[in-house]
Amino acid sequence: MEYRVEELGVAAGLPVDTIRFYQARGLLPAPRRVGRTAVYDDSHLERLRRIRSLLADGLPLALIKRV
Repeated sequence: MEYRVEELGVAAGLPVDTIRFYQARGLLPAPRRVGRTAVYDDSHLERLRRIRSLLADGLPLALIKRV
């Protein structure tokens, strides 16, 4: 499935700003570009879910990036 950033945020239960923050920190790979539109896929959604799970377990973002 393909998502725009807003749709990905809804699916992951995260604000768009958080998704962009994770991208900027290297925790989430860059989306595919279709013209000027960023297109995310299920691998991005799974990565966001994994990040949320690891944060809930108490891991800091620096360690999550290495995982």
